[in-house]
Amino acid sequence: MKRTCLAPVLLAGALLFLPGCLSNGESSLFQLPRTPEDLNNLMSKIREVTGQGGEQTAPLSGENIQNVQLQDLDGDGVKEAIAFFRMNGDEKPLKIYIYSQNDEEYQVQTVIEGTGTAINYVAYQDLNGDGSRELVVSWQISTQVHELAAYTVHQRQAIELMSVTDYTDFTICDLDEDDAQEILVFRLEPEGNGSADFYDFQDGIMALQSKAPTSAGIKSISSGGIQNSRLLEDVPAVFVTYDYGTDGNVSITDIFAWKEGGVRNVTLNEQMSSSSDTVLFNTSVGPTDIDRDGIMELPQMVEVKEYKQTSTASNFWLIRWRKFDLDGASHLLYTTYYNDRDGWYLELPERWVGKITLSRSDTAGGGERAVIFSYWEGDNDVEPVPFLTICRLTGSSRQSRAEINDRFRLADSGGSNPSTVYVAQFTDGGWDCGLDEEDVAARFHLIESDWY
Repeated sequence: MKRTCLAPVLLAGALLFLPGCLSNGESSLFQLPRTPEDLNNLMSKIREVTGQGGEQTAPLSGENIQNVQLQDLDGDGVKEAIAFFRMNGDEKPLKIYIYSQNDEEYQVQTVIEGTGTAINYVAYQDLNGDGSRELVVSWQISTQVHELAAYTVHQRQAIELMSVTDYTDFTICDLDEDDAQEILVFRLEPEGNGSADFYDFQDGIMALQSKAPTSAGIKSISSGGIQNSRLLEDVPAVFVTYDYGTDGNVSITDIFAWKEGGVRNVTLNEQMSSSSDTVLFNTSVGPTDIDRDGIMELPQMVEVKEYKQTSTASNFWLIRWRKFDLDGASHLLYTTYYNDRDGWYLELPERWVGKITLSRSDTAGGGERAVIFSYWEGDNDVEPVPFLTICRLTGSSRQSRAEINDRFRLADSGGSNPSTVYVAQFTDGGWDCGLDEEDVAARFHLIESDWY
């Protein structure tokens, strides 16, 4: 989300009435009203509402969470100002004022009214494909109940296109690739059944065009669990990850895409009533575009057996990252050892899988954390053969420790004096793993925090 506050020369006066920053909700640079007179005029219009008892109230969530926002709703190149208020005592206390600009004068174009305690979310999207932008609004009726609505502004009037109350969550997407946005609404039922309902613009309204079942037994969508991305062959899709089971460490992901004239859960196993191929028994990772090609990958955990392991719980896992196609079939990208504790992962040659074990060697002072890769095919009567060690170095001596024992540098945290250095070292006489120093460096990656 990008936010840009008022220019310093206007800041003092503006903040008296605009406690939040102005935002256009776009990737382009923020554009202020063209002159101080324009800004003063807009502020005077806002004062008229607050003088009548209106209280400014910004949306609670999403990218657009400012008290006043600028959007070109009608596509004429001039941005309208949208302001949010609560008028206590009114039958519909929540108000969205849309101000249009004519020369240096802002005038009220229309007012959208809603019931509830707050405006939970607002977005501006072209829902009908005409180049203008509609408003998608979530009204907070209570902490547990929201009403989802969409409005178009036409001839100084706000026309309601849809209203849905019994929903769990939603996303805005263009699954059918018609250059207009649709709304995919998720409904999860207490008995564990649910659906993804596809609302599209038809005959002047956002109509329920089709629906697809979610995996059975779902109780809640994971935090941040709805992601718009793509399948193989650049097919748009919505990936929805849910909390699954009772132990809090299991998730399952449904993939919804446009197929055969409607929205489909392409990963649903109809015999099992769930996307059984996407169940994940470790929620520290989730769907991720790990190779940054615009196509989402789903992780699949593979247990690494340890030499003379005494506990039933595994300490090490490999992750097989898979892309999916429109038929719901998975395609392996690569397998990694994914070390979220130390912030890195390594792409593994497939010939390693089933022939290695892992162990740790951490220094007491905490300045060196090492993972040791050893050749081992699972026979406890045969000791593993170490062949590669990867270390995370911190502390004051990290630079000197990076140079000892034939270590070679893989990456660091950045800057002229990085606080963290990552190095690797081959073990003399170890297994011929098929990689050299350049290969290891090319397969080594830092985990990027924005993935989740």
